[in-house]
Amino acid sequence: MDLRRAAAAMAWAAACWAAPAAASDKDCQLLPPDVEGAAIYVGYSESRMCEAGLKPLWQGLPDGAEQVMRFTFTSGHDLFWRSVTITLRPDGTGLLEVVGGGFKRRDVRSPWVEMRKVRRRLSSEARARLVALAEQSGTFDHAVGTWDRRADGETEVFLHCQTLGMERADAAGYRISTVNVGCNRPAKLMPLVNEVIRLGGIGMVRRNWSVYQ
Repeated sequence: MDLRRAAAAMAWAAACWAAPAAASDKDCQLLPPDVEGAAIYVGYSESRMCEAGLKPLWQGLPDGAEQVMRFTFTSGHDLFWRSVTITLRPDGTGLLEVVGGGFKRRDVRSPWVEMRKVRRRLSSEARARLVALAEQSGTFDHAVGTWDRRADGETEVFLHCQTLGMERADAAGYRISTVNVGCNRPAKLMPLVNEVIRLGGIGMVRRNWSVYQ
């Protein structure tokens, strides 16, 4: 087996071992079945996203939405996850929703706690800034992309890094891009990521749990 694939499989197995049993009870197919590799990033939290009521973006835009972006952060050791969904409407308004959960302490033997959903409106300025940053970063230039690819085209694997899955649905279709954001912080991408973190209020998790490990 290719060493990169073996390492990815080990990371996946470790996350599954750490996750509570209830996390695998549902599968609402949040990711397209033909998007290979993205499950390594978003899949850590996919079943929890289903439990939280999040809907697949690849199956089409929700009614009344012009564009939807979703950013899902998952601890490299599966200690917590946060998903920020940003819905933009044709009338210029925007809505931000944050869901997630995590172990009560930095210990997989401690209780798992789901956070209360956060919903807030986006100002026109915040909406415009997010759209501009997404375009400047090139995050959604391709239907499927990764920020962990070296200059030679090979994908680097980082074990135990916090992962970030970035999805977008609009009239042009569905896009997904991924990054091991805890270890690999591409300069071109980080302004967008930092703005999502700021708007979502997820800079700190469980007191001293930084969104980056």
